[in-house]
Amino acid sequence: MPNGHDRNWVRFCAAVDGFRNRFGRWPSGVSLASRYVADLRGILGDESFRVIEEKLVLRVDERAHFVAEDEAGRKYDYSREGFSQDRPRPSAEEWLGVRP
Repeated sequence: MPNGHDRNWVRFCAAVDGFRNRFGRWPSGVSLASRYVADLRGILGDESFRVIEEKLVLRVDERAHFVAEDEAGRKYDYSREGFSQDRPRPSAEEWLGVRP
């Protein structure tokens, strides 16, 4: 489990990567608790955070811990499934185009 200052960014990317690995496409959104949204904004800064919001809908759900999903109901729940075995190419970080 990640435990550095950017741990929630790592978890966010792990959820997106896991979704891509499982379903062969990028998710349309990520559900996460408001504290994680605030932490991501702090880690990334406002400009990079806006880039994320242009690609993914961030759905605030206080019970969710990094759940990547799409309109068809497909989901990858990082809190239950952890890191995917493989990283897709490009990785979520590369696809999103931002770094902390």
